[in-house]
This record gives sequence, structure tokens and C-alpha cells, in this order.
Amino acid sequence: MMDDKIVFDFLGFHLQEPMALITNWMMTVFSFYAYVKLKKSTTEELLNWKKFFLWFGVSTFFGGIGHLFFHYFDIPGKFPNWISGVVAAYFVGKAVLSNMNNKIIRMRLTYFIIVKGLLLLALAISISKFVFIAIDSILTYLIFCGFIAYYQYKNGIIEMKYMVYGVLVCLPSIFIFFFKLSPHRWLNKDDLSHLLMLSCIIFFYIGSKKRLKVT
Repeated sequence: MMDDKIVFDFLGFHLQEPMALITNWMMTVFSFYAYVKLKKSTTEELLNWKKFFLWFGVSTFFGGIGHLFFHYFDIPGKFPNWISGVVAAYFVGKAVLSNMNNKIIRMRLTYFIIVKGLLLLALAISISKFVFIAIDSILTYLIFCGFIAYYQYKNGIIEMKYMVYGVLVCLPSIFIFFFKLSPHRWLNKDDLSHLLMLSCIIFFYIGSKKRLKVT
């Protein structure tokens, strides 16, 4: 295990973690690409997927900046990434719930997303700990894009299998994050988790794109 951060100077700036910038912005570019490609979205489900990719792109854009300029902004510099990440998680949950016919359960799960997100975001900001944002993401993606999406897939919405694939691909990032498994200084735990998350949202895009054709 290694956790040495790469620190360097460029154009008079004292910067760090260039790979975190690159891997974050790889997700940013793909998210905005997915947002544009889903421009024909008209249903509630696909509009929520579109909003997810927009906010996820915003989150990862600020995530890269927060890592690179940590020397100047410290933990508060990561707050824009955390806030927009929670918003993205809200929309991904709403996208999956759009296929749920039971209005009462759907409403309760929507409240769950909101309360969970606000509570964990408040804890993250007040204590300045990313772990609460990680918990929010894990709960949202596992419950909604994992279990609920799998249930919908088994009940005939076959495109939801791609959401499940995305969660399965990203699942190792939980262990990478909590056990701080960094294979190399140029591919630390954050970089590796970002690449897995990129694979995850690619599957989300495939699934939402196929849903666009269905609707």
C-alpha cells in the first residue's frame, strides 16, 4: 500500500495529483458526451438520466480541480465536487425509480434519496470528511442501480441489465477506497476508483441509450 501524492510546480503554481485531474476529467468528458447524445430524451426516465450525466460531469470537473489545487483550497475546494456528486446521485436514483409503478413506494424511496443525501452531505461538509460522500454514492448506486435495476430487469425491462453491469464493474472501488489499495504513485486508489467509475457510467450510458430507442 502506498499513498504518496505527486506534488509538482507549474507556471508558478504549487500543484498535486495530476493523475486525479486526468482521470476525473476523463469522466467529465464522457459525461458531457452522454448528456449531448441523449438530447432527444423526452420521458421522465431519460430526462433524469440526462440530468445525471450533466451533474456527474460537473462533479468530476470540480473533482479534478479540487485535487490539483488542494494546496490553495484545501478540503473546502472539494465541496463543489461533493455537492454536485450528491445531486447526480439523486438524479440517478430518480431515473431508476421512473420505471416503478407503485407510486407510494416510489415516493418513499424518493424521500429516502433526498434525506440520505442531505444528511450525509451535511456530515461531510461539517466534519470535512469525504467518507460520507462515498457512503452516499455506495448506498445510491447499490440500491437503485444494483438491486432495484436488477428487479426491473427480471421483470422485463432488459436494458436495466447495463445499470447492474455498471455497478458490478465499480464494486471493487469500495474495497480500493476503504482499504486504500494504491498499486502505484501514478495509479493510486483515487485514480483506480475513477477509472472503474468511468467504466460504470459507460454502462449507464449504454443502458440509457437503449432505453431511448425503446421509448
